[in-house]
Amino acid sequence: MDVREAAFVRLALGEAGMTAARAGTSTGAPGARTRLPRIRWRTTLPALLVLALAVHTLLPQIATLQATTAVLRHLRWWALALAVLAQGASYWGNGYTVRTVARLARDSLTEWEATRLAIAAGSIGLLAGGPVGYATATFHWARARGMSYEGAVLCGWLPGILNTIVLIALSLFGIAVLLLRHLLSRSLLLALAPLGVVAAAIVLAATLLLRREERLTVLISRTRRAWARLRHRPVDERAISAAVQRITAARRLLWSGGWRTPLLGAVANAGFDVLTLLGLFIAARHTPALSTLLAGYGLPQLLGRITFLPGGIGIVEGGMVGLYVALGVPAPAAVLVVLGYRALSFWLPTLVGFPLAALLQRATTITVGERAGG
Repeated sequence: MDVREAAFVRLALGEAGMTAARAGTSTGAPGARTRLPRIRWRTTLPALLVLALAVHTLLPQIATLQATTAVLRHLRWWALALAVLAQGASYWGNGYTVRTVARLARDSLTEWEATRLAIAAGSIGLLAGGPVGYATATFHWARARGMSYEGAVLCGWLPGILNTIVLIALSLFGIAVLLLRHLLSRSLLLALAPLGVVAAAIVLAATLLLRREERLTVLISRTRRAWARLRHRPVDERAISAAVQRITAARRLLWSGGWRTPLLGAVANAGFDVLTLLGLFIAARHTPALSTLLAGYGLPQLLGRITFLPGGIGIVEGGMVGLYVALGVPAPAAVLVVLGYRALSFWLPTLVGFPLAALLQRATTITVGERAGG
């Protein structure tokens, strides 16, 4: 890996990504071995399991056992099957986003490869660094497939950003519904206000930077120089120049309208996810209005993403059940639907993602070894 490539990886992925890059991310490095972000299995996984057991044990106590049993007895199994299919389509939407992002940099991924990569990286990010862990794992596996640096970095970061934008839009709609129904207390509104201000400021700042390439260039240069001084390292002007060139190249790809197709994938991902929830409500024989369905969906998901808890465990389940009950959904139906939804949308891809990550890493190691031997 030359100096310019190293600078781009460090700037785009942070020090976590650079640590793995030093271990041999470059596909052309002889004898290199790709290393995933460090996962603290002994501490993180037991905590994750304890949280899961607590949520799935305590949450059903909201509804009586008799009422819950009645909902299960009259479950519509055909609707449950449709919910499973909708969640599969949601996974496809995520893979479509990754694949179309790769195409922005003229790289190639099949739909299955992109979906597998997204699910596996999601499981890694759950236990190691969140979005940074996701981006780092995606970067390594994409580079091992021969993708360009620009394409690998975009695949690591852009899908998550687009998914969050869609989620923010759904959350704003949900807040509007709650306000119209007078279900949003003043204290909760005051608590959400700073979050809205910060989100708006980030979007505005990002838009201003992307509109003018010279502003982005100046910001990158100043940030790199300040970071070097802070660490008492010499300022590498060549590395800074390379970082500027690569990031501005990615900016041109996005600003030329290339973000529209990946955004459709993010919309499909969220749309089929909502249809999964709708299918589960139909299965429980309680079909809510569309406004009610969306009002209880977006906000808990967004709050779950910004908490320190992996996957927003407890925040998402408790928030969704609380909102749906407040919106008039019977507690037994709300509890069963939300727990079933989380099983399909969170636990299933998470558990499937770990063996997929192992297979991807094994394939990466073999590929790098073959190149070293050649």
